[in-house]
Amino acid sequence: MPITLTIKQVPDALAAALRRRAEGNRRSQQRELVLILERALGDAPDVGLPGVREPFVANAAGKRHAARAAPARRPQPTGRLSLKELWQRAQALGAPTSSESTDIIRRDRDARHGR
Repeated sequence: MPITLTIKQVPDALAAALRRRAEGNRRSQQRELVLILERALGDAPDVGLPGVREPFVANAAGKRHAARAAPARRPQPTGRLSLKELWQRAQALGAPTSSESTDIIRRDRDARHGR
């Protein structure tokens, strides 16, 4: 069962950095904190998004710097589809295209209004 944690006396600069990071990752501050904790404890898969700032890490000299993403795109983890793969599956299953969808919506709307 989830519990509520409270962090007291967070410096303004740190809180602002968390707010910016959460906004940059298009997440709530709550979700950003949970992901930071999961990554720090090693209990979560890497769910980073391309182009999203990653946590700071220390180099051999102990200086902090932003973690760099690998230049080559890694394959998607099992169970996750790319947009292209998702589109191909939708087409294979006979999902209507946008023009077909538009026609269906118009027919339904016209039938409701007696046209």
